[in-house]
Amino acid sequence: MCTPKRLLGLLVVFAVFVLTASACAPTTIVETVVVTHEVEKEVIVTQEVQVEKEVIVTVEVPAAEPEMPEGDTILIGGVGPLSAPGSFQAGTEMRNATEMAVDEINDAGGVLGKQVELIFGDTEGLPERGTAVVERLITQNHVVGLTGEYHSGVGLTEIEVAHKYGVPFVQAETWADEITSSGYPEIFRIAPSIDFYSSIAVNYIAEVGWQKIVFVVEDSDYGHLQAEAWTDQLAAKGITDVQVYFADPDTEDFTPILQRIQQDPPDMLAGVITGIGNSRMLRQACDLGLAPTTETAYYGSVDSQYPEFWENVGDCGQYVFYTYVGLPESLWNDKTGTFMADYETRYKQAPGGSAMAAYDATYILLNAIEEAGSTDSQAIIAALEGIQFTGVMGDFWFKYTADNPVPEGEPAWMWHQWPTPNTYIIQYTEVNQAAGDAPVVFPLERANGPVYTSP
Repeated sequence: MCTPKRLLGLLVVFAVFVLTASACAPTTIVETVVVTHEVEKEVIVTQEVQVEKEVIVTVEVPAAEPEMPEGDTILIGGVGPLSAPGSFQAGTEMRNATEMAVDEINDAGGVLGKQVELIFGDTEGLPERGTAVVERLITQNHVVGLTGEYHSGVGLTEIEVAHKYGVPFVQAETWADEITSSGYPEIFRIAPSIDFYSSIAVNYIAEVGWQKIVFVVEDSDYGHLQAEAWTDQLAAKGITDVQVYFADPDTEDFTPILQRIQQDPPDMLAGVITGIGNSRMLRQACDLGLAPTTETAYYGSVDSQYPEFWENVGDCGQYVFYTYVGLPESLWNDKTGTFMADYETRYKQAPGGSAMAAYDATYILLNAIEEAGSTDSQAIIAALEGIQFTGVMGDFWFKYTADNPVPEGEPAWMWHQWPTPNTYIIQYTEVNQAAGDAPVVFPLERANGPVYTSP
Protein backbone atom coordinates (compact mmCIF):
# COMPACT_ATOMS: atom_id res chain seq x y z
CA MET A 1 0.00 0.00 0.00
CA CYS A 2 1.32 3.44 -0.95
CA THR A 3 1.75 5.73 2.06
CA PRO A 4 0.57 9.37 1.87
CA LYS A 5 4.17 10.63 2.03
CA ARG A 6 5.31 8.29 -0.80
CA LEU A 7 2.26 9.18 -2.89
CA LEU A 8 3.05 12.89 -2.54
CA GLY A 9 6.59 12.28 -3.77
CA LEU A 10 5.39 10.38 -6.86
CA LEU A 11 2.97 13.18 -7.69
CA VAL A 12 5.76 15.79 -7.54
CA VAL A 13 7.95 13.70 -9.88
CA PHE A 14 5.05 13.23 -12.25
CA ALA A 15 4.32 16.97 -12.28
CA VAL A 16 7.95 17.80 -13.17
CA PHE A 17 7.87 15.24 -16.00
CA VAL A 18 4.68 16.71 -17.46
CA LEU A 19 5.97 20.27 -17.33
CA THR A 20 9.23 19.26 -19.06
CA ALA A 21 7.46 17.31 -21.77
CA SER A 22 5.14 20.18 -22.57
CA ALA A 23 7.77 22.93 -22.63
CA CYS A 24 7.83 23.11 -26.43
CA ALA A 25 4.09 22.48 -26.90
CA PRO A 26 1.48 25.23 -27.56
CA THR A 27 0.47 26.82 -24.27
CA THR A 28 -3.11 26.26 -23.02
CA ILE A 29 -4.19 28.69 -20.32
CA VAL A 30 -6.51 27.31 -17.69
CA GLU A 31 -7.69 30.09 -15.45
CA THR A 32 -9.70 29.65 -12.28
CA VAL A 33 -12.12 32.46 -11.59
CA VAL A 34 -13.87 32.54 -8.22
CA VAL A 35 -17.23 34.26 -8.27
CA THR A 36 -18.66 34.75 -4.81
CA HIS A 37 -22.29 35.61 -4.05
CA GLU A 38 -23.35 36.88 -0.65
CA VAL A 39 -25.70 34.36 0.85
CA GLU A 40 -27.71 34.08 4.05
CA LYS A 41 -27.26 30.35 4.52
CA GLU A 42 -24.38 29.00 6.52
CA VAL A 43 -24.02 25.99 4.22
CA ILE A 44 -22.15 26.69 0.96
CA VAL A 45 -22.10 24.42 -2.06
CA THR A 46 -19.16 24.81 -4.41
CA GLN A 47 -19.97 24.06 -8.05
CA GLU A 48 -17.32 23.79 -10.80
CA VAL A 49 -18.42 24.73 -14.32
CA GLN A 50 -16.32 24.33 -17.51
CA VAL A 51 -16.49 27.51 -19.60
CA GLU A 52 -15.50 27.19 -23.32
CA LYS A 53 -13.20 24.32 -22.30
CA GLU A 54 -10.56 26.87 -21.31
CA VAL A 55 -11.76 28.57 -18.09
CA ILE A 56 -12.96 26.82 -14.95
CA VAL A 57 -15.32 29.01 -12.93
CA THR A 58 -15.87 28.17 -9.26
CA VAL A 59 -19.20 29.60 -8.09
CA GLU A 60 -20.43 29.68 -4.51
CA VAL A 61 -24.23 29.35 -4.44
CA PRO A 62 -26.72 29.08 -1.58
CA ALA A 63 -27.77 25.62 -0.56
CA ALA A 64 -31.31 24.62 -1.33
CA GLU A 65 -33.74 24.84 1.56
CA PRO A 66 -34.14 21.32 2.97
CA GLU A 67 -37.57 19.90 2.41
CA MET A 68 -39.69 19.35 5.49
CA PRO A 69 -40.18 15.66 6.12
CA GLU A 70 -43.74 14.39 5.90
CA GLY A 71 -44.21 12.75 9.29
CA ASP A 72 -47.07 10.97 10.97
CA THR A 73 -47.64 13.88 13.35
CA ILE A 74 -48.13 17.63 13.12
CA LEU A 75 -45.59 19.44 15.28
CA ILE A 76 -46.45 22.68 17.05
CA GLY A 77 -44.37 24.66 19.51
CA GLY A 78 -45.43 26.17 22.82
CA VAL A 79 -43.41 28.72 24.78
CA GLY A 80 -43.58 30.26 28.24
CA PRO A 81 -41.68 30.71 31.50
CA LEU A 82 -41.40 27.48 33.49
CA SER A 83 -38.61 28.62 35.81
CA ALA A 84 -37.28 31.76 37.51
CA PRO A 85 -36.74 34.58 36.95
CA GLY A 86 -39.89 34.32 34.82
CA SER A 87 -43.43 34.11 36.18
CA PHE A 88 -43.28 30.33 36.26
CA GLN A 89 -46.71 29.96 37.91
CA ALA A 90 -48.34 31.50 34.85
CA GLY A 91 -46.03 29.62 32.49
CA THR A 92 -46.82 26.29 34.11
CA GLU A 93 -50.54 26.98 33.77
CA MET A 94 -50.03 27.82 30.11
CA ARG A 95 -48.10 24.62 29.44
CA ASN A 96 -50.73 22.55 31.25
CA ALA A 97 -53.59 24.11 29.31
CA THR A 98 -51.75 23.76 25.99
CA GLU A 99 -51.10 20.06 26.67
CA MET A 100 -54.73 19.61 27.61
CA ALA A 101 -55.96 21.21 24.38
CA VAL A 102 -53.63 19.05 22.28
CA ASP A 103 -54.74 15.87 24.06
CA GLU A 104 -58.41 16.74 23.52
CA ILE A 105 -57.88 17.39 19.83
CA ASN A 106 -55.91 14.16 19.42
CA ASP A 107 -58.63 12.20 21.21
CA ALA A 108 -61.13 13.67 18.74
CA GLY A 109 -59.11 12.47 15.74
CA GLY A 110 -56.29 14.99 15.47
CA VAL A 111 -55.74 17.53 12.72
CA LEU A 112 -55.73 16.70 9.01
CA GLY A 113 -56.03 13.05 10.00
CA LYS A 114 -52.80 13.18 12.00
CA GLN A 115 -51.98 13.36 15.69
CA VAL A 116 -50.60 16.64 17.01
CA GLU A 117 -47.30 16.68 18.90
CA LEU A 118 -46.50 19.57 21.22
CA ILE A 119 -42.96 20.65 22.06
CA PHE A 120 -43.03 23.22 24.87
CA GLY A 121 -39.95 25.36 25.55
CA ASP A 122 -39.05 27.10 28.81
CA THR A 123 -38.21 30.76 28.09
CA GLU A 124 -37.41 31.54 31.75
CA GLY A 125 -38.80 35.05 31.29
CA LEU A 126 -35.58 36.04 29.50
CA PRO A 127 -35.65 37.62 26.01
CA GLU A 128 -32.42 35.94 24.89
CA ARG A 129 -33.71 32.58 26.07
CA GLY A 130 -37.00 33.08 24.23
CA THR A 131 -35.14 33.88 21.03
CA ALA A 132 -33.05 30.70 21.30
CA VAL A 133 -36.06 28.52 22.12
CA VAL A 134 -38.13 29.73 19.17
CA GLU A 135 -35.14 29.44 16.82
CA ARG A 136 -34.68 25.83 17.90
CA LEU A 137 -38.37 24.96 17.63
CA ILE A 138 -38.47 26.26 14.07
CA THR A 139 -35.11 25.19 12.64
CA GLN A 140 -34.49 21.94 14.51
CA ASN A 141 -37.89 20.66 15.55
CA HIS A 142 -39.61 21.98 12.40
CA VAL A 143 -42.82 23.10 14.11
CA VAL A 144 -45.49 24.44 11.76
CA GLY A 145 -46.91 26.95 14.23
CA LEU A 146 -46.31 28.48 17.66
CA THR A 147 -48.47 29.44 20.59
CA GLY A 148 -48.07 30.82 24.11
CA GLU A 149 -45.70 33.25 25.85
CA TYR A 150 -46.41 35.32 28.92
CA HIS A 151 -43.77 38.06 29.19
CA SER A 152 -43.97 40.94 26.71
CA GLY A 153 -40.20 41.50 26.66
CA VAL A 154 -39.71 37.88 25.63
CA GLY A 155 -42.55 37.95 23.11
CA LEU A 156 -41.03 40.97 21.38
CA THR A 157 -37.87 39.03 20.58
CA GLU A 158 -39.74 35.86 19.65
CA ILE A 159 -41.86 37.57 17.01
CA GLU A 160 -38.69 38.58 15.18
CA VAL A 161 -37.69 34.92 14.83
CA ALA A 162 -41.18 33.83 13.77
CA HIS A 163 -41.27 36.63 11.21
CA LYS A 164 -37.81 35.74 9.91
CA TYR A 165 -38.94 32.19 9.10
CA GLY A 166 -42.55 33.00 8.22
CA VAL A 167 -44.04 30.75 10.94
CA PRO A 168 -47.50 31.66 12.35
CA PHE A 169 -47.55 32.47 16.05
CA VAL A 170 -50.69 32.98 18.19
CA GLN A 171 -49.50 34.85 21.29
CA ALA A 172 -51.66 34.16 24.32
CA GLU A 173 -50.57 36.50 27.12
CA THR A 174 -48.17 39.20 25.86
CA TRP A 175 -49.50 42.73 26.19
CA ALA A 176 -46.91 45.09 24.64
CA ASP A 177 -48.58 47.16 21.92
CA GLU A 178 -45.62 46.45 19.64
CA ILE A 179 -46.43 42.72 19.47
CA THR A 180 -49.14 43.35 16.90
CA SER A 181 -48.34 46.93 15.86
CA SER A 182 -45.29 45.35 14.23
CA GLY A 183 -47.67 44.51 11.41
CA TYR A 184 -46.03 41.11 10.92
CA PRO A 185 -48.33 38.78 8.97
CA GLU A 186 -47.29 35.80 11.12
CA ILE A 187 -48.24 37.31 14.51
CA PHE A 188 -51.71 37.11 16.09
CA ARG A 189 -52.73 37.96 19.66
CA ILE A 190 -55.72 37.19 21.90
CA ALA A 191 -54.42 39.01 25.02
CA PRO A 192 -55.17 42.70 25.50
CA SER A 193 -52.61 45.26 24.44
CA ILE A 194 -51.13 47.41 27.18
CA ASP A 195 -53.01 50.38 25.76
CA PHE A 196 -56.32 48.52 26.04
CA TYR A 197 -55.47 46.88 29.38
CA SER A 198 -54.37 50.16 30.95
CA SER A 199 -57.51 51.92 29.76
CA ILE A 200 -59.66 49.55 31.84
CA ALA A 201 -57.73 50.40 35.03
CA VAL A 202 -57.56 54.12 34.21
CA ASN A 203 -61.30 54.34 33.59
CA TYR A 204 -61.87 52.49 36.87
CA ILE A 205 -59.61 54.89 38.81
CA ALA A 206 -61.49 57.83 37.33
CA GLU A 207 -64.84 56.21 38.16
CA VAL A 208 -63.89 55.71 41.84
CA GLY A 209 -62.53 59.25 41.99
CA TRP A 210 -58.93 58.70 43.12
CA GLN A 211 -56.65 61.62 42.27
CA LYS A 212 -53.28 60.86 43.85
CA ILE A 213 -51.65 57.72 42.46
CA VAL A 214 -48.31 55.99 43.10
CA PHE A 215 -47.01 53.13 40.96
CA VAL A 216 -44.17 50.82 41.97
CA VAL A 217 -43.28 49.23 38.66
CA GLU A 218 -40.86 46.46 37.74
CA ASP A 219 -37.80 47.69 35.88
CA SER A 220 -38.46 45.79 32.64
CA ASP A 221 -39.86 46.46 29.17
CA TYR A 222 -43.28 45.48 30.46
CA GLY A 223 -43.00 47.78 33.47
CA HIS A 224 -41.83 50.82 31.53
CA LEU A 225 -44.53 50.36 28.88
CA GLN A 226 -47.18 50.03 31.59
CA ALA A 227 -45.99 53.12 33.44
CA GLU A 228 -45.96 55.19 30.25
CA ALA A 229 -49.42 54.04 29.17
CA TRP A 230 -50.97 54.62 32.59
CA THR A 231 -49.38 58.04 33.09
CA ASP A 232 -50.49 59.28 29.67
CA GLN A 233 -54.01 57.93 30.01
CA LEU A 234 -54.48 59.27 33.54
CA ALA A 235 -53.31 62.70 32.37
CA ALA A 236 -55.93 62.57 29.63
CA LYS A 237 -58.50 62.04 32.41
CA GLY A 238 -57.18 65.05 34.32
CA ILE A 239 -55.36 62.94 36.92
CA THR A 240 -51.84 64.35 37.01
CA ASP A 241 -50.65 63.73 40.59
CA VAL A 242 -48.91 60.50 39.61
CA GLN A 243 -45.55 59.16 40.83
CA VAL A 244 -43.69 56.16 39.45
CA TYR A 245 -40.95 54.17 41.22
CA PHE A 246 -39.04 51.47 39.35
CA ALA A 247 -37.74 48.37 41.16
CA ASP A 248 -36.03 45.15 40.22
CA PRO A 249 -38.76 42.47 40.01
CA ASP A 250 -36.57 40.18 42.17
CA THR A 251 -36.34 42.76 44.96
CA GLU A 252 -36.94 41.21 48.37
CA ASP A 253 -37.18 44.38 50.44
CA PHE A 254 -39.42 47.18 49.15
CA THR A 255 -39.46 48.89 52.56
CA PRO A 256 -37.20 51.86 51.63
CA ILE A 257 -39.50 52.78 48.72
CA LEU A 258 -42.66 52.19 50.75
CA GLN A 259 -41.44 54.33 53.66
CA ARG A 260 -40.90 57.24 51.27
CA ILE A 261 -44.42 56.78 49.90
CA GLN A 262 -45.83 56.58 53.44
CA GLN A 263 -44.65 60.12 54.20
CA ASP A 264 -47.45 61.35 51.92
CA PRO A 265 -49.87 58.45 51.35
CA PRO A 266 -51.66 58.34 47.99
CA ASP A 267 -55.28 57.48 47.25
CA MET A 268 -54.08 54.37 45.47
CA LEU A 269 -50.84 52.39 45.55
CA ALA A 270 -50.21 50.03 42.64
CA GLY A 271 -47.77 47.14 42.55
CA VAL A 272 -47.05 46.51 38.89
CA ILE A 273 -44.69 43.59 39.42
CA THR A 274 -44.98 40.09 38.00
CA GLY A 275 -44.08 37.05 40.05
CA ILE A 276 -43.56 36.95 43.81
CA GLY A 277 -42.31 40.55 43.92
CA ASN A 278 -45.90 41.79 43.94
CA SER A 279 -46.77 39.65 46.96
CA ARG A 280 -43.64 40.78 48.81
CA MET A 281 -44.44 44.41 48.22
CA LEU A 282 -48.07 44.04 49.28
CA ARG A 283 -47.14 42.23 52.49
CA GLN A 284 -44.56 44.87 53.38
CA ALA A 285 -46.99 47.73 52.58
CA CYS A 286 -49.58 46.01 54.76
CA ASP A 287 -47.13 45.48 57.65
CA LEU A 288 -46.23 49.17 57.51
CA GLY A 289 -49.92 50.10 57.69
CA LEU A 290 -49.68 51.83 54.32
CA ALA A 291 -52.11 49.77 52.21
CA PRO A 292 -54.71 48.51 51.80
CA THR A 293 -56.31 50.92 54.25
CA THR A 294 -59.30 53.23 54.31
CA GLU A 295 -56.99 55.99 53.11
CA THR A 296 -54.98 54.07 50.50
CA ALA A 297 -56.31 51.38 48.17
CA TYR A 298 -53.99 48.71 46.76
CA TYR A 299 -53.91 47.66 43.12
CA GLY A 300 -52.27 44.25 42.62
CA SER A 301 -50.71 42.64 39.57
CA VAL A 302 -52.14 39.79 37.51
CA ASP A 303 -50.30 37.28 39.70
CA SER A 304 -52.87 38.04 42.40
CA GLN A 305 -55.11 35.43 40.78
CA TYR A 306 -52.91 32.44 41.70
CA PRO A 307 -53.26 30.34 44.88
CA GLU A 308 -49.70 31.26 45.93
CA PHE A 309 -50.90 34.83 46.35
CA TRP A 310 -52.85 34.01 49.52
CA GLU A 311 -50.04 31.82 50.82
CA ASN A 312 -47.65 34.77 50.52
CA VAL A 313 -49.84 37.65 51.72
CA GLY A 314 -52.37 36.12 54.14
CA ASP A 315 -54.99 38.55 55.44
CA CYS A 316 -53.27 41.42 53.62
CA GLY A 317 -54.88 40.27 50.37
CA GLN A 318 -58.37 41.31 51.44
CA TYR A 319 -59.59 44.44 49.59
CA VAL A 320 -56.87 44.16 46.93
CA PHE A 321 -58.22 44.73 43.45
CA TYR A 322 -56.55 44.04 40.12
CA THR A 323 -57.19 43.76 36.41
CA TYR A 324 -58.24 40.23 35.58
CA VAL A 325 -57.68 38.94 32.07
CA GLY A 326 -59.90 35.93 31.61
CA LEU A 327 -63.52 35.21 32.33
CA PRO A 328 -65.04 35.46 35.82
CA GLU A 329 -67.43 32.65 36.70
CA SER A 330 -70.45 34.91 36.40
CA LEU A 331 -69.62 35.31 32.71
CA TRP A 332 -68.72 31.70 31.81
CA ASN A 333 -70.11 29.93 28.77
CA ASP A 334 -70.62 26.16 28.46
CA LYS A 335 -67.06 25.58 27.26
CA THR A 336 -65.64 27.55 30.17
CA GLY A 337 -67.33 25.39 32.78
CA THR A 338 -66.16 22.17 31.13
CA PHE A 339 -62.60 23.45 30.80
CA MET A 340 -62.41 24.62 34.41
CA ALA A 341 -63.68 21.30 35.75
CA ASP A 342 -61.43 19.19 33.50
CA TYR A 343 -58.35 21.28 34.29
CA GLU A 344 -58.91 21.05 38.04
CA THR A 345 -59.45 17.29 37.80
CA ARG A 346 -56.29 16.80 35.78
CA TYR A 347 -53.94 19.20 37.58
CA LYS A 348 -55.52 19.37 41.07
CA GLN A 349 -55.83 23.15 41.06
CA ALA A 350 -58.14 25.77 39.61
CA PRO A 351 -56.79 27.46 36.47
CA GLY A 352 -56.36 31.22 36.08
CA GLY A 353 -56.66 33.55 33.13
CA SER A 354 -53.30 32.49 31.68
CA ALA A 355 -54.51 28.91 31.37
CA MET A 356 -57.67 30.04 29.61
CA ALA A 357 -55.68 32.13 27.15
CA ALA A 358 -53.18 29.36 26.36
CA TYR A 359 -55.96 26.82 25.90
CA ASP A 360 -57.89 29.04 23.49
CA ALA A 361 -54.74 30.09 21.59
CA THR A 362 -53.87 26.43 21.00
CA TYR A 363 -57.34 25.61 19.72
CA ILE A 364 -57.27 28.67 17.43
CA LEU A 365 -53.94 27.62 15.89
CA LEU A 366 -54.97 23.99 15.37
CA ASN A 367 -58.39 24.93 14.01
CA ALA A 368 -56.67 27.21 11.50
CA ILE A 369 -54.42 24.33 10.35
CA GLU A 370 -57.50 22.13 9.89
CA GLU A 371 -59.34 24.86 7.98
CA ALA A 372 -56.28 25.54 5.84
CA GLY A 373 -56.15 21.85 4.89
CA SER A 374 -52.39 22.17 4.98
CA THR A 375 -49.37 22.86 7.17
CA ASP A 376 -48.15 25.47 4.71
CA SER A 377 -47.39 28.68 6.62
CA GLN A 378 -49.18 31.01 4.22
CA ALA A 379 -52.26 28.82 4.18
CA ILE A 380 -52.37 28.75 7.99
CA ILE A 381 -51.96 32.54 8.20
CA ALA A 382 -54.82 33.03 5.72
CA ALA A 383 -57.00 30.68 7.78
CA LEU A 384 -56.15 32.54 11.00
CA GLU A 385 -57.16 35.84 9.41
CA GLY A 386 -60.60 34.39 8.71
CA ILE A 387 -60.99 32.37 11.92
CA GLN A 388 -64.36 32.27 13.70
CA PHE A 389 -63.99 30.25 16.87
CA THR A 390 -65.81 30.08 20.19
CA GLY A 391 -63.47 29.25 23.05
CA VAL A 392 -63.61 29.29 26.82
CA MET A 393 -63.12 33.08 26.85
CA GLY A 394 -65.69 33.88 24.17
CA ASP A 395 -65.95 34.36 20.42
CA PHE A 396 -62.64 34.92 18.64
CA TRP A 397 -61.94 36.69 15.38
CA PHE A 398 -59.36 39.13 14.04
CA LYS A 399 -60.84 42.34 12.67
CA TYR A 400 -57.88 43.85 10.83
CA THR A 401 -56.10 41.61 8.35
CA ALA A 402 -54.46 41.64 4.93
CA ASP A 403 -57.88 42.12 3.35
CA ASN A 404 -58.94 44.75 5.89
CA PRO A 405 -55.89 46.81 6.98
CA VAL A 406 -55.95 48.96 10.10
CA PRO A 407 -57.51 52.26 9.01
CA GLU A 408 -56.09 55.66 9.82
CA GLY A 409 -57.20 56.76 13.25
CA GLU A 410 -57.22 53.26 14.74
CA PRO A 411 -54.25 52.17 16.90
CA ALA A 412 -51.70 50.11 14.98
CA TRP A 413 -51.84 47.35 17.63
CA MET A 414 -55.32 46.41 16.36
CA TRP A 415 -53.60 44.46 13.54
CA HIS A 416 -54.26 40.72 14.06
CA GLN A 417 -55.64 41.59 17.50
CA TRP A 418 -58.74 40.02 19.06
CA PRO A 419 -60.88 43.16 19.38
CA THR A 420 -62.72 42.24 22.59
CA PRO A 421 -60.29 40.61 25.06
CA ASN A 422 -61.94 39.81 28.39
CA THR A 423 -60.48 42.36 30.79
CA TYR A 424 -62.15 43.24 34.08
CA ILE A 425 -61.44 44.80 37.47
CA ILE A 426 -61.97 42.28 40.28
CA GLN A 427 -61.73 42.98 44.02
CA TYR A 428 -61.19 40.46 46.79
CA THR A 429 -63.70 41.05 49.55
CA GLU A 430 -62.84 37.99 51.65
CA VAL A 431 -59.62 36.31 52.77
CA ASN A 432 -58.64 33.28 50.64
CA GLN A 433 -61.28 34.16 48.08
CA ALA A 434 -60.85 32.43 44.72
CA ALA A 435 -60.47 34.71 41.71
CA GLY A 436 -63.57 33.18 40.16
CA ASP A 437 -65.61 34.02 43.27
CA ALA A 438 -64.41 37.62 43.64
CA PRO A 439 -66.91 40.23 42.46
CA VAL A 440 -66.45 42.00 39.16
CA VAL A 441 -66.50 45.73 39.91
CA PHE A 442 -65.69 47.20 36.49
CA PRO A 443 -66.74 47.82 33.71
CA LEU A 444 -69.97 48.86 35.34
CA GLU A 445 -72.16 47.20 32.72
CA ARG A 446 -70.62 43.80 33.58
CA ALA A 447 -70.21 44.37 37.34
CA ASN A 448 -71.82 42.13 39.95
CA GLY A 449 -70.49 43.96 43.02
CA PRO A 450 -69.97 47.49 44.42
CA VAL A 451 -67.51 49.65 42.50
CA TYR A 452 -65.09 49.55 45.48
CA THR A 453 -65.26 48.03 48.97
CA SER A 454 -63.12 49.92 51.49
CA PRO A 455 -61.45 48.28 54.53
